[in-house]
Amino acid sequence: MRQPPAYDHPLRVVRFEDLQRGERSPIILTRMPDSTPLANTLGKLFRSNVLLLLITAVFCLPVTSFSQQEKPTGDDQTTLRVDVDLVNVLFTVTEGNRLVPNLAKEDFIVEEDGRPQQISHFSREVTLPLTLAILIDTSPSVEPVLELEKQTAVEFLQAVLRKKDLALVMNFDRSVSLLQDFTSDIRRLTKAIQSVSIGGGTSVHDAVFLACDEKLKQETGRKAIILVSDGGDTTSKLKIKEALEAAQRADVIIYAISNRAGSMLFRGGGDDGTLKKYAEATGGKAFFPSKPQDFKKAFDAIQEELRSQYILSYTSSNSLKDGGYRSIRISAPNQKNLKVRAKKGYYAAKS
Repeated sequence: MRQPPAYDHPLRVVRFEDLQRGERSPIILTRMPDSTPLANTLGKLFRSNVLLLLITAVFCLPVTSFSQQEKPTGDDQTTLRVDVDLVNVLFTVTEGNRLVPNLAKEDFIVEEDGRPQQISHFSREVTLPLTLAILIDTSPSVEPVLELEKQTAVEFLQAVLRKKDLALVMNFDRSVSLLQDFTSDIRRLTKAIQSVSIGGGTSVHDAVFLACDEKLKQETGRKAIILVSDGGDTTSKLKIKEALEAAQRADVIIYAISNRAGSMLFRGGGDDGTLKKYAEATGGKAFFPSKPQDFKKAFDAIQEELRSQYILSYTSSNSLKDGGYRSIRISAPNQKNLKVRAKKGYYAAKS
């Protein structure tokens, strides 16, 4: 059985599995500082009128990880190299607002910490299955646009998910809840999205960290988070630095959609800079709709980009297994009008 990660910060993740085999109730990822009395956390342990029993016993037994759903496999898909010494980089190329999908390996150079690297594998990536995490902000500030968010998120999944793709749904306010684990079942995903409701507080950084460290880190292939939020954070136990590190270690691309559009009451809230940081560090993109009706345009743009990516691999010239951060830069030097968007770096293995 996979052991839970060791946390070096005052965050304890309590995971509950539904006792009814075959059906999954929402799993509450409850952040509890070590100094917090157990009695103060009991109010967080209810969802959908299901009483999660044996609370005290949880603290006497080892914490088990989320159950992992077997990922579909097949021979008609691109293979992502997972050699520990091989660095895989998904990236997107644009010219203005237009995606450029027909470039060759010879058009690019890749540098790590400023040193040129030898590209060993290159392809246009349209077949490798997607693993998506939909993270929906349900803090009070987003109430005016929540229903539209739900509708466009469902339409996005209906359009983007293919047979071998998987997605999960999480929502966050003061707490972070996994409403639907990895599945390709649109009906289950839709039910989960439609179930979200407004809570109190906003824990963006905790949500990103948990999605990456607890769920996406164990997956292979193309992995992305769709973060629907105003970017404001008022209740996270973690900082953005820790959440970004988790995303980079899990090799996740983050696409952020601001949901502040159309709300006169909450127009002064949120943090666009947070959304930009998550997107830029991971090779994604942040969208800022000017009106609620533009949510669909943002989801459509993400859908198109996910099906227009490239992937390259190289063996790092730095053979040290020191666990350190290494910066990456991909460019198309002979085509100055093109912009390459990729993750800013990765963390090396540690021996």
